[in-house]
Formats: sequence, structure tokens, C-alpha cells
Amino acid sequence: MPKFSIAFIAPTEVKPLNHKIVESDTRDAALRKFFNENVSEHYSNDEQGYYYFKEDFYDEDSGTGSIIEL
Repeated sequence: MPKFSIAFIAPTEVKPLNHKIVESDTRDAALRKFFNENVSEHYSNDEQGYYYFKEDFYDEDSGTGSIIEL
């Protein structure tokens, strides 16, 4: 199963950098798992929260996340 290195700068002043190696079938599934386990506290824990997380994560001008397949 593929592994992904995911890093995200959370919108908080306490421990803003979250990083984890996630094992998952797809990039999107890995990102969803990362959201559920690590950053859902900064967003609503539902589809809308995940949508905003992905929007922040992939923002072309000021993206706050990075995902790399290992």
C-alpha cells in the first residue's frame, strides 16, 4: 500500500506544523485520513470542514500543505 508524507501548517499559534506518514490506497484517501486524525479540530469535522481544509491545503497562492508519495 502506498505511503504519503503529509505536512500542514494549521491555523493556530500552538504547534502549527503537523506532519505524518499516512498509508493509504490513494492520495485523496490519505489526505482525508490526515484531516480526520490531525487537523479536524481546526475545521468543522464534516464535509464542509474537509472542503475548506482541502481549499487551504492546495491554495496556489498560499497553500499551507504538502503531500508527497513515498
